[in-house]
Amino acid sequence: MINSKFQYKKENLKIDFNWNEEVTPCLKVKIKLGDNEILLSREEFSTIMAVFADDQQMEDILQTKRTDFVSIERMLKLKVTKDTKQGEYLVFPYTYWIPRSDYEKLKTDGEMVKLVEEKTKELIDFVADNESAKNIKEMWKTGKLTLDELRK
Repeated sequence: MINSKFQYKKENLKIDFNWNEEVTPCLKVKIKLGDNEILLSREEFSTIMAVFADDQQMEDILQTKRTDFVSIERMLKLKVTKDTKQGEYLVFPYTYWIPRSDYEKLKTDGEMVKLVEEKTKELIDFVADNESAKNIKEMWKTGKLTLDELRK
């Protein structure tokens, strides 16, 4: 939002923003067309602008906060108690996301948070070697298995 005086002119159209301290910052907009003049509040002017804006213009107009996330892959190791050999472990990868700012703080604080981007091939090879993990991984990828179901 601008705090200084701004004026737009085209032919006999004149639009003024912040023409005095009482309307700064952009509390009102003065629109003059020929001899006719109208004052609009910021909300009224914004509504008119939104009616004519396309998706890209609306995205440019709206003030949004963007948050970058970091993807972290881990190996989940479950000890089996039934339906396979008792005591056998099922191991498969899972991914979770945390905001980059939190990730950087954990990294700075020396926490054991690592990106596994460069080790993805080794991770997949490890899982491929484990037949039980292959089935679990496939069920996990297709959405037939969730972590909540595994915790039951």
